[in-house]
Amino acid sequence: MADATTPERPPERQAATETPGGPAPGTEAREARTVFDLNLIRTGATVLAVLGVLALLHFAASVFITLFSALLLAFALEPVVHVLCIRTRLRRQHASGIVVFLFVAMLYGVFSLAYLGAETFLKDIPTIAAKIRSSPVVEKFSERFEEVDRLVSEAGRGISTPPPAPGAARSPSPVLVREADSFTGSLLRGLGSLTNAIFFLSFVPFLVYFMLADREPLTRRTREMFPREYRETVGEILFDIERVMRKFLVGNGVVAGILSVATTLVFLAVGLPYPIALGILSGVLSTVPYLGLILALLPPLIVALVTIDAPQQIVILATTVSVFHLVAINYLVPRFVGGGVHLNATSSTAALLFFSWLWGGVGLILGIPILAVLKCVLDNVPSTRRIGMWLGD
Repeated sequence: MADATTPERPPERQAATETPGGPAPGTEAREARTVFDLNLIRTGATVLAVLGVLALLHFAASVFITLFSALLLAFALEPVVHVLCIRTRLRRQHASGIVVFLFVAMLYGVFSLAYLGAETFLKDIPTIAAKIRSSPVVEKFSERFEEVDRLVSEAGRGISTPPPAPGAARSPSPVLVREADSFTGSLLRGLGSLTNAIFFLSFVPFLVYFMLADREPLTRRTREMFPREYRETVGEILFDIERVMRKFLVGNGVVAGILSVATTLVFLAVGLPYPIALGILSGVLSTVPYLGLILALLPPLIVALVTIDAPQQIVILATTVSVFHLVAINYLVPRFVGGGVHLNATSSTAALLFFSWLWGGVGLILGIPILAVLKCVLDNVPSTRRIGMWLGD
């Protein structure tokens, strides 16, 4: 018998609110809405994190460029330190100091030689640029471009603004003058001024020494930063990064040296001005993935077009640089670099475009190694392995 103070629910309402053996109606919808909200929050947090990283890379560009450069050099010099420790029984700190000192001395000698060869070339860059601007081909192209730009501007002005009233004075159009970026400014965009670049790059030898001398403690502490179940994966990532970077840097350094010597000899034979500077520049640029041939041809061809009158010499120069590049890509790179970084053409080109926009000329050098490091991380994490496969060849 029911209590008099508690009204009994109708049977149909009780059947509607209580579903034996299953959740109440609307529970699945609420759970789906909760999952959707969580996914939306994760997506928003991921987008904000990516934007934060990009802002940090932009505003602290000089710091990251210095750290990345030191890290890449440490990967390249690690085999030399290891061999020196085994052959001479030196402690790792002493061997690292000797290797870094010899590397800095060699680098100073190479830059001194390149500067002596490029000093006249750097002084003559304004003259060469003036000759290029005053050449008939460039002047004709500039006239055509200005004519097309004027026609487009007049057509747009006629569409967007009504015709002036009769007798009304026509106000002159404002002229905007934008200062063009200098070559040095574009090259050192991420490092700021030349003084700032020298200041930050002076830290590189010290960072390389500390990374080489403390390699084992740094590796162990990096693994210990993560939970125990992830330490094996972190160790595999560090091993893959070291292996890929060592092969990429050392191999490309050897290929760039061979191409620089061969190209310099050809430029001397052809009679091209500034053969040492242009030969080293063309040889180094030829190692840039997928864009190397175009970048290697541009500097010598521009100088040849304004300084050499014989067309056959220009053809010989372009053909020789192209043949050297094809030989390097098909024979030297597979021999010295091997499989390399296993990046496809799309991802490599996108990395070059992005990092050159972010850091200027320095981004062209660091773009591929940074993407290769990112791919090593993605390949060893199960949840991101598909992204690593997409980046690969």
